[in-house]
Amino acid sequence: MSTDWDVVVVGAGIAGLTAARACAERDLRVVAHDALAPGGQLINLGALADWPGEATTGPDLMGALLTDVVDRGVEIAYGEVTGLRTDPLTVEGAEGPVTARAVVVATGRRPGRLDVPGAEAWEGRGLSHCATCDGPLHAGREVVVVGDDEWTAREALELAGIAKRVTLVSAAPAWPASLRRRLGEAVDRRTATVAALEGEGTLGAVRLADGEVLDASGIFVYTHADPRAELLDGLPGDAPVFPAGDVTGADRTLLTAAADGLRAGLAVVTHLEEA
Repeated sequence: MSTDWDVVVVGAGIAGLTAARACAERDLRVVAHDALAPGGQLINLGALADWPGEATTGPDLMGALLTDVVDRGVEIAYGEVTGLRTDPLTVEGAEGPVTARAVVVATGRRPGRLDVPGAEAWEGRGLSHCATCDGPLHAGREVVVVGDDEWTAREALELAGIAKRVTLVSAAPAWPASLRRRLGEAVDRRTATVAALEGEGTLGAVRLADGEVLDASGIFVYTHADPRAELLDGLPGDAPVFPAGDVTGADRTLLTAAADGLRAGLAVVTHLEEA
């Protein structure tokens, strides 16, 4: 049976485009969909100190990766993918359904959220999820960062170069020793949870569960950043659909996402060669 594409990749961040590249290298017909524009988390990152090779920025790395995959024949499509169905494998979206021999789902994670009543009302009034995007709004002021993983700590370090004071609030921090050393005196740390957000119109303070009140014009939230896995729900176990990157629940690091994208792309190649 003929199909529109050999491989459809849903999500054109670093995991999705790495998977697309691996497939295109085997002369497969590949299209990568993204709801807005390629890049994922990369387009919001500044200097990538831990990326191998010469120092670069998130947008520079994404630009190089995008140029590479397009040069290899990958087509980039824009618009949200709304569903997957099997028999035949079909990708549904605003521009109509297309069929594929295999699909890579690299849809990433949702923005973080706080388990605090009314927290969503502070979006755009001091609550944020991106240090590079919104950090400059708090230059010379005090901010709070909430989260436990390595990504959270790196965002705190980004903010430390902008804000007057950064307090990193973590209930159960899981940072490697090298990253703890880098945090050093750059940020204040609290082993706690957030109980409330306070302010008049815009954020003015963050109250912790132990009663401490931190002055803050901004809070950057990375807890409960759940995978965007809806497309995977209800699919049969033998469907040729391959999750990649953050949607799998893997650690949120660029190297992990790239490695997992490569793993998924090679798994697609093996599946199609054996089909």
